[in-house]
Amino acid sequence: MTRSTAISRCACGDVELEVTGSPILGAACHCDDCQAGSEQIERLDDAPPILDEAGGTAYLLYRKDRVRCPKGDEHLRDVKLKSTSPTSRIVASCCNTFMYLDFQRGHWLSMNRAQFVEYDWPVQVRIQTRFKPEGSTIPDDAPSYSAYPFKLIGKLVVARIAMLFHR
Repeated sequence: MTRSTAISRCACGDVELEVTGSPILGAACHCDDCQAGSEQIERLDDAPPILDEAGGTAYLLYRKDRVRCPKGDEHLRDVKLKSTSPTSRIVASCCNTFMYLDFQRGHWLSMNRAQFVEYDWPVQVRIQTRFKPEGSTIPDDAPSYSAYPFKLIGKLVVARIAMLFHR
């Protein structure tokens, strides 16, 4: 499933992100930081839900050089769990929609899968499932891993190499 461009839009439509090419991977992360960050954003006024029933946050991972903001950049703001964290969750302040996670030391952005318009890339893996909330059940829609699987690490390495050659 390849698509030349796709749009990620906030709930009110004032912010649009455009991605080029296919995502590196579709993943749902169940780690404690993703749960805490998603809960923090969900507590903002009128924020759309982020977490699934099993405590997962669904992402589409894109290379940073394949994402741009043609509309509403002035509304994007960082939300951090701690001021020293290398990870920022980027929220559209106009409607408190979570747009993406930026691990600043990485070469990719973890885009909020739910905000993509007319684009339904599947969850391909569920990661960090050892952190799932007690009593919840991990869906069987994709392979699940208690940590970071080699598949994820391998795809990130391949994407970084491709960036070096500007592909």
